[in-house]
Amino acid sequence: MKRNFLLLIILISINQPLVAQRYTLDTVVKDINHDKVVDTLINEFSSGSAFGGRTITIINGKTKEKFELSNYHGYSSLTRSIIIPENLTLKSNRFFLDVFKEKLLPPKKGRMEASLGWLLSAELNRKQLESDSLFKYIAKPKTNWEPRINIPEPYYIEVSGDTLKKLQPEERSISKNTQGFLVYYTYGYNIERLDTLVPVAENKDYKVYKTDHAVFVNKGNAYRWVFISDAGVTGAPDRHSWVSIETIKLVGKYLIIHQDVPPDTVYNIQIVNIETQKVAALDFSPAYNNWTEEGGMETFEIIDDQLIFTEYGKPEIVKLPLKKLFDSFEQLK
Repeated sequence: MKRNFLLLIILISINQPLVAQRYTLDTVVKDINHDKVVDTLINEFSSGSAFGGRTITIINGKTKEKFELSNYHGYSSLTRSIIIPENLTLKSNRFFLDVFKEKLLPPKKGRMEASLGWLLSAELNRKQLESDSLFKYIAKPKTNWEPRINIPEPYYIEVSGDTLKKLQPEERSISKNTQGFLVYYTYGYNIERLDTLVPVAENKDYKVYKTDHAVFVNKGNAYRWVFISDAGVTGAPDRHSWVSIETIKLVGKYLIIHQDVPPDTVYNIQIVNIETQKVAALDFSPAYNNWTEEGGMETFEIIDDQLIFTEYGKPEIVKLPLKKLFDSFEQLK
Protein backbone atom coordinates (compact mmCIF):
# COMPACT_ATOMS: atom_id res chain seq x y z
CA MET A 1 0.00 0.00 0.00
CA LYS A 2 1.12 3.55 -0.78
CA ARG A 3 0.55 4.67 2.83
CA ASN A 4 2.53 1.80 4.37
CA PHE A 5 5.48 2.57 2.09
CA LEU A 6 5.38 6.21 3.21
CA LEU A 7 5.39 5.19 6.87
CA LEU A 8 8.46 3.00 6.22
CA ILE A 9 10.31 5.94 4.71
CA ILE A 10 9.42 8.10 7.75
CA LEU A 11 10.72 5.48 10.18
CA ILE A 12 14.01 5.25 8.27
CA SER A 13 14.30 9.05 8.35
CA ILE A 14 13.88 9.12 12.14
CA ASN A 15 16.96 6.94 12.52
CA GLN A 16 19.03 9.29 10.32
CA PRO A 17 18.08 12.77 11.61
CA LEU A 18 21.20 14.57 10.44
CA VAL A 19 20.98 13.68 6.77
CA ALA A 20 18.56 16.49 5.85
CA GLN A 21 19.96 19.14 8.20
CA ARG A 22 22.12 22.11 7.26
CA TYR A 23 23.63 24.82 9.42
CA THR A 24 25.87 27.76 8.56
CA LEU A 25 27.01 30.78 10.58
CA ASP A 26 28.87 33.80 9.18
CA THR A 27 29.96 36.93 11.03
CA VAL A 28 30.95 40.15 9.25
CA VAL A 29 32.36 43.26 10.94
CA LYS A 30 31.99 46.49 8.94
CA ASP A 31 30.53 49.98 9.07
CA ILE A 32 26.96 49.31 7.92
CA ASN A 33 25.29 52.61 8.81
CA HIS A 34 28.18 54.87 7.69
CA ASP A 35 28.80 56.44 11.11
CA LYS A 36 32.54 55.56 10.97
CA VAL A 37 32.14 52.91 13.69
CA VAL A 38 32.21 49.21 12.74
CA ASP A 39 29.04 47.19 13.31
CA THR A 40 28.57 43.42 13.57
CA LEU A 41 26.43 41.37 11.19
CA ILE A 42 25.66 37.73 12.17
CA ASN A 43 24.09 35.60 9.43
CA GLU A 44 22.76 32.24 10.68
CA PHE A 45 21.05 29.66 8.47
CA SER A 46 19.57 26.32 9.47
CA SER A 47 17.45 23.86 7.53
CA GLY A 48 15.88 20.49 8.24
CA SER A 49 13.32 18.32 6.50
CA ALA A 50 10.28 20.28 7.68
CA PHE A 51 11.62 23.65 8.96
CA GLY A 52 14.25 26.11 7.90
CA GLY A 53 15.25 29.72 7.47
CA ARG A 54 17.71 32.49 8.12
CA THR A 55 18.22 34.70 11.19
CA ILE A 56 20.05 38.00 10.80
CA THR A 57 21.44 39.86 13.82
CA ILE A 58 22.96 43.34 13.60
CA ILE A 59 24.75 45.01 16.53
CA ASN A 60 25.20 48.78 16.29
CA GLY A 61 28.89 49.39 16.99
CA LYS A 62 28.32 52.82 18.55
CA THR A 63 25.19 52.24 20.67
CA LYS A 64 25.50 48.43 21.14
CA GLU A 65 21.79 48.18 20.24
CA LYS A 66 20.95 44.75 18.83
CA PHE A 67 18.40 44.07 16.06
CA GLU A 68 17.28 40.60 15.00
CA LEU A 69 14.87 39.39 12.31
CA SER A 70 14.22 35.84 11.11
CA ASN A 71 12.33 34.16 8.28
CA TYR A 72 12.55 30.72 9.93
CA HIS A 73 9.33 28.84 9.22
CA GLY A 74 7.75 25.45 8.65
CA TYR A 75 7.73 24.30 5.04
CA SER A 76 4.06 23.37 5.40
CA SER A 77 3.28 27.09 5.31
CA LEU A 78 3.69 29.11 2.11
CA THR A 79 3.78 32.46 3.93
CA ARG A 80 5.72 34.03 6.79
CA SER A 81 4.87 37.36 8.43
CA ILE A 82 7.76 39.30 9.96
CA ILE A 83 7.30 42.22 12.37
CA ILE A 84 9.76 45.10 12.09
CA PRO A 85 10.88 46.38 15.52
CA GLU A 86 9.83 50.00 15.97
CA ASN A 87 13.40 51.26 16.48
CA LEU A 88 14.42 49.67 13.20
CA THR A 89 11.95 51.90 11.32
CA LEU A 90 13.75 55.07 12.48
CA LYS A 91 15.54 57.06 9.79
CA SER A 92 18.83 56.64 11.65
CA ASN A 93 18.57 52.85 11.20
CA ARG A 94 17.52 52.77 7.54
CA PHE A 95 20.84 51.21 6.44
CA PHE A 96 20.34 48.37 8.92
CA LEU A 97 16.82 47.79 7.60
CA ASP A 98 18.16 47.69 4.03
CA VAL A 99 20.55 44.90 5.03
CA PHE A 100 17.72 42.88 6.59
CA LYS A 101 15.71 43.20 3.37
CA GLU A 102 18.69 42.14 1.25
CA LYS A 103 19.61 39.12 3.38
CA LEU A 104 16.17 37.85 4.43
CA LEU A 105 13.64 38.67 1.75
CA PRO A 106 12.94 37.76 -1.88
CA PRO A 107 12.09 40.62 -4.30
CA LYS A 108 9.35 43.06 -3.28
CA LYS A 109 6.01 43.48 -5.04
CA GLY A 110 3.76 46.48 -4.65
CA ARG A 111 0.63 44.33 -4.64
CA MET A 112 -0.15 40.66 -4.25
CA GLU A 113 -1.06 38.47 -7.21
CA ALA A 114 -4.04 36.11 -7.31
CA SER A 115 -2.71 33.05 -5.45
CA LEU A 116 -1.42 35.02 -2.46
CA GLY A 117 -4.68 36.97 -2.54
CA TRP A 118 -6.55 33.69 -2.15
CA LEU A 119 -4.31 32.51 0.70
CA LEU A 120 -4.48 35.77 2.64
CA SER A 121 -8.24 36.15 2.17
CA ALA A 122 -8.84 32.52 3.20
CA GLU A 123 -6.68 32.89 6.33
CA LEU A 124 -8.42 36.09 7.41
CA ASN A 125 -11.87 34.57 6.78
CA ARG A 126 -11.36 31.15 8.33
CA LYS A 127 -13.26 29.67 11.27
CA GLN A 128 -12.81 26.44 13.18
CA LEU A 129 -16.11 24.60 13.69
CA GLU A 130 -16.57 23.10 17.15
CA SER A 131 -19.96 21.42 16.95
CA ASP A 132 -20.77 20.74 13.30
CA SER A 133 -21.59 17.11 12.58
CA LEU A 134 -19.91 16.99 9.16
CA PHE A 135 -17.24 19.70 8.87
CA LYS A 136 -14.26 20.80 10.97
CA TYR A 137 -13.51 24.25 9.53
CA ILE A 138 -14.78 26.73 6.98
CA ALA A 139 -12.94 29.42 5.00
CA LYS A 140 -14.54 32.04 2.78
CA PRO A 141 -11.91 33.70 0.56
CA LYS A 142 -12.99 36.43 -1.83
CA THR A 143 -11.00 36.90 -5.02
CA ASN A 144 -11.86 37.85 -8.58
CA TRP A 145 -11.87 35.83 -11.77
CA GLU A 146 -8.72 36.76 -13.71
CA PRO A 147 -8.06 36.86 -17.49
CA ARG A 148 -4.92 34.82 -16.78
CA ILE A 149 -2.98 33.44 -13.84
CA ASN A 150 0.72 32.83 -13.37
CA ILE A 151 2.96 30.85 -11.05
CA PRO A 152 4.85 33.62 -9.24
CA GLU A 153 8.43 33.57 -8.06
CA PRO A 154 8.86 34.11 -4.28
CA TYR A 155 8.22 37.70 -3.21
CA TYR A 156 7.14 39.86 -0.29
CA ILE A 157 4.70 42.69 0.28
CA GLU A 158 4.62 45.25 3.07
CA VAL A 159 1.82 44.91 5.65
CA SER A 160 0.97 46.91 8.75
CA GLY A 161 -1.49 47.56 11.54
CA ASP A 162 -4.70 45.53 11.68
CA THR A 163 -3.70 43.23 8.81
CA LEU A 164 -0.46 42.29 10.56
CA LYS A 165 -2.33 41.83 13.84
CA LYS A 166 -4.73 39.37 12.19
CA LEU A 167 -1.81 37.45 10.72
CA GLN A 168 -0.11 37.22 14.12
CA PRO A 169 -2.97 37.30 16.69
CA GLU A 170 -0.71 35.97 19.45
CA GLU A 171 1.53 39.05 19.21
CA ARG A 172 -0.12 41.47 21.65
CA SER A 173 2.42 44.25 21.09
CA ILE A 174 1.26 44.92 17.52
CA SER A 175 -0.28 48.37 17.14
CA LYS A 176 -1.97 50.01 14.16
CA ASN A 177 1.31 51.75 13.40
CA THR A 178 3.38 48.56 13.39
CA GLN A 179 5.03 47.64 10.10
CA GLY A 180 6.04 44.26 8.76
CA PHE A 181 6.59 41.99 5.77
CA LEU A 182 4.47 39.17 4.39
CA VAL A 183 6.78 36.77 2.57
CA TYR A 184 5.34 34.36 0.00
CA TYR A 185 7.27 31.16 -0.68
CA THR A 186 6.00 29.68 -3.94
CA TYR A 187 8.00 26.45 -3.94
CA GLY A 188 4.79 24.47 -3.35
CA TYR A 189 3.62 24.68 -6.96
CA ASN A 190 6.50 22.68 -8.47
CA ILE A 191 5.70 23.56 -12.08
CA GLU A 192 7.19 26.11 -14.44
CA ARG A 193 4.40 26.69 -16.97
CA LEU A 194 0.65 26.49 -16.48
CA ASP A 195 0.06 25.91 -20.18
CA THR A 196 1.68 22.46 -19.90
CA LEU A 197 -1.14 21.26 -17.65
CA VAL A 198 -4.22 19.35 -18.81
CA PRO A 199 -7.59 19.36 -17.01
CA VAL A 200 -8.06 16.69 -14.34
CA ALA A 201 -11.84 17.20 -14.44
CA GLU A 202 -14.26 19.20 -16.57
CA ASN A 203 -17.92 19.75 -17.37
CA LYS A 204 -19.83 22.21 -19.58
CA ASP A 205 -18.94 25.15 -17.30
CA TYR A 206 -15.50 24.46 -15.84
CA LYS A 207 -12.08 22.96 -16.49
CA VAL A 208 -10.20 22.00 -13.34
CA TYR A 209 -6.39 21.93 -13.09
CA LYS A 210 -4.06 20.99 -10.26
CA THR A 211 -0.45 21.52 -9.26
CA ASP A 212 1.28 19.62 -6.43
CA HIS A 213 -0.41 21.80 -3.81
CA ALA A 214 -3.04 23.94 -5.51
CA VAL A 215 -6.16 23.84 -7.67
CA PHE A 216 -7.33 26.41 -10.19
CA VAL A 217 -10.36 26.54 -12.48
CA ASN A 218 -10.97 27.87 -15.98
CA LYS A 219 -14.43 29.22 -16.83
CA GLY A 220 -14.75 30.60 -20.34
CA ASN A 221 -11.90 33.09 -20.70
CA ALA A 222 -11.35 33.53 -16.95
CA TYR A 223 -9.33 31.75 -14.27
CA ARG A 224 -9.46 31.50 -10.49
CA TRP A 225 -7.45 29.79 -7.75
CA VAL A 226 -9.91 27.79 -5.65
CA PHE A 227 -7.75 25.76 -3.26
CA ILE A 228 -4.17 25.90 -1.93
CA SER A 229 -2.58 23.59 0.66
CA ASP A 230 -1.18 25.68 3.51
CA ALA A 231 -0.71 24.75 7.17
CA GLY A 232 -2.46 27.82 8.53
CA VAL A 233 -5.46 27.63 6.21
CA THR A 234 -6.35 24.24 4.75
CA GLY A 235 -3.67 21.91 6.12
CA ALA A 236 -0.54 20.75 4.28
CA PRO A 237 2.23 18.13 4.29
CA ASP A 238 5.24 18.76 6.54
CA ARG A 239 7.46 18.87 3.44
CA HIS A 240 6.61 20.66 0.21
CA SER A 241 8.28 17.82 -1.70
CA TRP A 242 5.33 15.59 -0.72
CA VAL A 243 2.41 16.07 -3.13
CA SER A 244 -0.86 16.98 -1.38
CA ILE A 245 -3.44 17.26 -4.18
CA GLU A 246 -4.57 13.81 -5.30
CA THR A 247 -8.07 12.85 -6.54
CA ILE A 248 -10.42 15.65 -7.62
CA LYS A 249 -14.09 15.14 -8.51
CA LEU A 250 -16.18 17.88 -10.15
CA VAL A 251 -19.91 17.73 -9.32
CA GLY A 252 -21.75 20.67 -10.85
CA LYS A 253 -20.22 23.77 -9.25
CA TYR A 254 -18.59 21.76 -6.44
CA LEU A 255 -15.15 20.22 -6.10
CA ILE A 256 -14.38 17.27 -3.84
CA ILE A 257 -10.63 17.12 -3.23
CA HIS A 258 -8.48 14.36 -1.73
CA GLN A 259 -5.71 16.23 0.09
CA ASP A 260 -2.77 14.27 1.48
CA VAL A 261 -1.11 15.70 4.60
CA PRO A 262 1.85 13.38 5.38
CA PRO A 263 3.29 12.28 7.72
CA ASP A 264 -0.32 11.92 9.00
CA THR A 265 -1.73 8.47 8.27
CA VAL A 266 -5.06 9.94 7.11
CA TYR A 267 -6.03 12.41 4.40
CA ASN A 268 -8.50 15.31 4.18
CA ILE A 269 -11.60 15.51 2.02
CA GLN A 270 -12.09 19.17 1.09
CA ILE A 271 -15.30 20.59 -0.41
CA VAL A 272 -15.18 23.74 -2.57
CA ASN A 273 -17.93 25.84 -4.16
CA ILE A 274 -16.24 27.27 -7.25
CA GLU A 275 -18.58 30.26 -7.50
CA THR A 276 -18.78 31.39 -3.86
CA GLN A 277 -15.22 30.15 -3.11
CA LYS A 278 -16.34 28.67 0.20
CA VAL A 279 -14.13 25.74 1.30
CA ALA A 280 -14.54 23.28 4.17
CA ALA A 281 -13.01 19.98 5.27
CA LEU A 282 -15.01 16.97 6.38
CA ASP A 283 -14.69 16.17 10.07
CA PHE A 284 -13.73 12.55 9.42
CA SER A 285 -10.42 10.67 9.26
CA PRO A 286 -10.41 9.12 5.77
CA ALA A 287 -7.62 6.56 5.38
CA TYR A 288 -6.05 4.30 2.78
CA ASN A 289 -5.99 1.48 5.32
CA ASN A 290 -8.61 0.96 8.02
CA TRP A 291 -6.42 -1.69 9.71
CA THR A 292 -8.87 -4.53 9.17
CA GLU A 293 -8.30 -7.70 7.17
CA GLU A 294 -10.26 -6.19 4.29
CA GLY A 295 -7.97 -3.16 4.07
CA GLY A 296 -9.22 0.21 2.91
CA MET A 297 -9.95 2.29 -0.19
CA GLU A 298 -7.14 4.10 -1.99
CA THR A 299 -9.27 7.24 -2.19
CA PHE A 300 -12.91 8.29 -2.00
CA GLU A 301 -15.39 7.34 -4.70
CA ILE A 302 -18.73 8.69 -5.85
CA ILE A 303 -21.25 5.88 -6.40
CA ASP A 304 -25.03 6.25 -6.74
CA ASP A 305 -24.87 9.94 -5.75
CA GLN A 306 -23.02 9.11 -2.55
CA LEU A 307 -19.53 10.02 -1.36
CA ILE A 308 -17.93 6.79 -0.15
CA PHE A 309 -14.64 6.29 1.73
CA THR A 310 -13.03 4.26 4.52
CA GLU A 311 -12.18 5.86 7.85
CA TYR A 312 -9.09 5.24 9.98
CA GLY A 313 -9.56 2.48 12.53
CA LYS A 314 -13.11 1.62 11.45
CA PRO A 315 -14.18 -1.37 9.32
CA GLU A 316 -17.44 0.22 8.14
CA ILE A 317 -17.54 2.20 4.91
CA VAL A 318 -18.74 5.80 5.29
CA LYS A 319 -21.54 6.76 2.88
CA LEU A 320 -22.62 10.39 2.58
CA PRO A 321 -25.42 11.31 0.15
CA LEU A 322 -24.19 14.17 -2.05
CA LYS A 323 -27.40 16.16 -1.55
CA LYS A 324 -27.00 16.03 2.24
CA LEU A 325 -23.29 16.85 1.91
CA PHE A 326 -23.79 19.93 -0.28
CA ASP A 327 -26.89 21.14 1.62
CA SER A 328 -24.98 20.98 4.92
CA PHE A 329 -21.99 22.67 3.31
CA GLU A 330 -24.10 25.59 2.07
CA GLN A 331 -25.63 26.09 5.52
CA LEU A 332 -22.20 26.73 7.08
CA LYS A 333 -21.79 30.32 8.23
